[in-house]
Amino acid sequence: MGAAERLNAKEKAWRNELGFDLDTGANQEDVNRLKKAVREVRARKGLDGLDELDPDDPNNPNREGGEFVIEPQTSEITKKEDDTPKQLAQSKFEDLRYPYTSIDGTQDFIKFTIVEYKRKASGRLVGGPSLNSDLLGNIILPIPSQLTDANSVDYGQGSLNFVQETALNAGSSLIAGNVDRFKASITRGINQMGNAQDNEQLVSNWFAMKAVNALGLGGAVNFNQLTARSSGAVINPNMELLFNGPTLRNFSFQFKFTPRFQQESEAVKSIIRTFKKNMAPRKGKGTAMLKTPNVFQIQYVGKAKQYLNNIKLCALRNISTNYTADGNFTTYADGAPISSTIVLSFTELIPIYNEDYDESVGGVGY
Repeated sequence: MGAAERLNAKEKAWRNELGFDLDTGANQEDVNRLKKAVREVRARKGLDGLDELDPDDPNNPNREGGEFVIEPQTSEITKKEDDTPKQLAQSKFEDLRYPYTSIDGTQDFIKFTIVEYKRKASGRLVGGPSLNSDLLGNIILPIPSQLTDANSVDYGQGSLNFVQETALNAGSSLIAGNVDRFKASITRGINQMGNAQDNEQLVSNWFAMKAVNALGLGGAVNFNQLTARSSGAVINPNMELLFNGPTLRNFSFQFKFTPRFQQESEAVKSIIRTFKKNMAPRKGKGTAMLKTPNVFQIQYVGKAKQYLNNIKLCALRNISTNYTADGNFTTYADGAPISSTIVLSFTELIPIYNEDYDESVGGVGY
């Protein structure tokens, strides 16, 4: 039996002794845990049940600088070790991409960088998440066939008739202790009412409306409808379109996957899984609280980015997957779908402000 075969047999014996799962491939973290556990068992058991390696064997874990030779588990389809993206740690991962080909400067792509959500350390409750968060990895996909952006702000109609204006001016003057201004506000309101046509009818309708509404007779009576029926006129509402605030932009991207070989099928599976995992909330130490899911920085890669919009940090709010993109369910021999689509729906975490365009942002801005 050769040295490699003897080492593999002893490794399996150690795994059986220590309870390691033989059906899963080992990564470096497993190797380090195995080496540590082997030393502990050897020291505790005095090598009972465990064969000692040749001290001159470079694979001896007790030899300084020694490393295990781990033979990766293989499936029915043989793959090279670096053919399929691997999970490096619990949270970080190697960059994923589709198509599974090299990327050069002649192509345009869209890159989704997954960022751990952290609040700013300033202690303030406003301002959005921290921009100095940990980057967990990238997903690089081709530019989708439909690429749009829409900017909007929120406006709404507002009205303020002369009665409301008089009451506001008088009230603010009274609160400020300015008696003269209070009197002037009341006088101005009375004058406006005196200039109105049929002011006696106006006052009569007002008190009649209040009485009916207070007694609950006949439902709620609208004052403007009452004056329109009695005199054919309504109080001028002084209506304006008023700014309410900014809005948060939404982005939707649709991607179609048609893997050509097994490595590409594995890449597509990892991409879909990674999107789903990082949009899900995380459990805290207990069950009472949930942590905010990871967020996404979306960027265009390539020459076209100088003509496209920029996007702030986004939350992935929805992902829908269609495993029958061509109208029927067809798979390769290993079960991988021949064609599938995903639709990603993102919303920016903070709105766009005028000052954002003064910064060094390229393309068309935001």
